[in-house]
Amino acid sequence: MAAQLDTDEARIRAAVGSADSPLVPLTQPEARDGGDLAEEGALQRQEDAMLEHYRMQLADIEAAKARIKGGRYGVCIDCWQAIPYARLQAYPTAQRCTACQHRHEHPHASGR
Repeated sequence: MAAQLDTDEARIRAAVGSADSPLVPLTQPEARDGGDLAEEGALQRQEDAMLEHYRMQLADIEAAKARIKGGRYGVCIDCWQAIPYARLQAYPTAQRCTACQHRHEHPHASGR
């Protein structure tokens, strides 16, 4: 799993690097209307959301690597049971088993 985390981290860092630099440098400001400004604003919000997503993924990878070093990788942080290997393969940064993750995401769901 450590190799997968390293691969994921490298992929994300490469994507973040390309997102930080514009594809086409602006040589001269052009006259813009309200539609242009709205489109630029929407694109900026989308880029900001993607960068935040990447930042969260990198934080999850860092936390998973710390759990590996500490001998706690693959152990649910809530119930302390082993996280199934299939879940770790699908989601290498998982902190919780499936049942605890469901309870974490749906704290008000009834247990019926």
